[in-house]
Amino acid sequence: MSGCSSGSCSSGSCSSGSCSGGSCSSGDCDSTLPPGILAAYDLEQDTADGVLVYIENDGRSIHPSMKGLLGKAREISSGRVFGILFAGVSGKSLYDELFSCGVDTIYHMRNSSVKEFQPVTYAEAMADVCHRVGPASILFSATPQGRELAPLVAAKLGAGLTADCTGLESDGRKLIMTRPALGGNILATIACDTFPQMATVRPGTFPDPIPEEGRRGTAFSRPYKTVMEKKVVSKERYTGKDDITSARILISLGNGIRDRETVDRAYELAERIGASVSCSRVLADNGWMPYSSQVGQSGKTVSPDLYIAFGISGSVQHMAGLRAKRIISVNKDRDAPINGYADKVIVGDAKHIIDAMLKSLEE
Repeated sequence: MSGCSSGSCSSGSCSSGSCSGGSCSSGDCDSTLPPGILAAYDLEQDTADGVLVYIENDGRSIHPSMKGLLGKAREISSGRVFGILFAGVSGKSLYDELFSCGVDTIYHMRNSSVKEFQPVTYAEAMADVCHRVGPASILFSATPQGRELAPLVAAKLGAGLTADCTGLESDGRKLIMTRPALGGNILATIACDTFPQMATVRPGTFPDPIPEEGRRGTAFSRPYKTVMEKKVVSKERYTGKDDITSARILISLGNGIRDRETVDRAYELAERIGASVSCSRVLADNGWMPYSSQVGQSGKTVSPDLYIAFGISGSVQHMAGLRAKRIISVNKDRDAPINGYADKVIVGDAKHIIDAMLKSLEE
C-alpha cells in the first residue's frame, strides 16, 4: 500500500495514506477500515503483559522446538504473544501454523541481502522491535542459534537473561524461571527484577499445543539493516541422526550397564528398530557415550513416543529431562524409582534382555 511507510504495515490493518509505520489509532482509521477489523485483530490491546518469541526457522518450516515454546508463551501470557520471524517471502507460508500455535502478531523481518543467520544483525533488529512492542518477557529456544542470539539481545536491552530453562511459570507480569544448577544437582528458581525478562528454554521441555485451526492474527512486514555481517568460513550440514531431542524412539542406558560391549549392542538394536540411543549421566562421565546423548537436568530434555530404559534407576535429575509418552523399564532392581513412572517393567539383566531382543529380531 503506497500510504504505509517502511513496508511495516500489514495488509488490511491501515488505510492508504492515513497512517504510517503500521500503527493507527481507531480515531484515524475506523472510517476507512473494513467493518469489524479492529475488533477481529484487537490492534489496540495493551502489550505490557505480552511475550515475544524468536521464531527459529529455515524459511520453509519452523524449528521443531517452536511449537512447544509458543504453547507455553500462550499459557503464561496475559497479553499478546508476538513472534519475530526473520525470513524471505517464503516466510509467509508459516503464518497460519504460527497463528494456530498461539501467536497473535507476527513481525516478519525482511532484508533481501541477508541469506542466513546473522546474530549481530538479528540482535539489533530484535532490540528495535522490543522497544516498539515493550513485552514483559522474551523467549528463545536453547538451540545453538538461540544460545548465540539471546545474550546479544539482552546486552542491547540491558536485560537479565536466564539460560537453559527447564520450567516457566508466571506470577502476573513476573516470569518465574527454573533451571538446573551446580552440575544438575539442584534446581534454581530465578526471577528478574527488571523488564523485559529473558530466557532460553531447552528444546523438548514443553509439549506441542493442540493447533487451533483457523485462528487469525496480524502480520507486519518490517525491514531491517545489516550490521556487522558474520562471515561463514566453512559449513558442514548436521543430519540430525544422533539428535536425541527429535527421536521418536529412544533406547537409554544407565549405571546398570557394566561393559562397553552392551553399549555397542544397544546401538545395534537401535539401528534395527529405528531408534536413537541416549544415556544417564554416569555413562557420559565414564566416557562410554558422548555428553550430547545425556538425558537429565545437566543433559537434554527429550520427549519421545517410546523410551526404553536399560539399567536406569530414575533419579530426580534424570527424570527432570524426560517427557516420554510411554516408558519401558528394564532393571534388575524391582524397587528402582523409574519403575514407578514406567508403563511396563521388565525385571532382568539389561545385557540379557538386549541380546534376547536382537535374537528375536533376527528370527
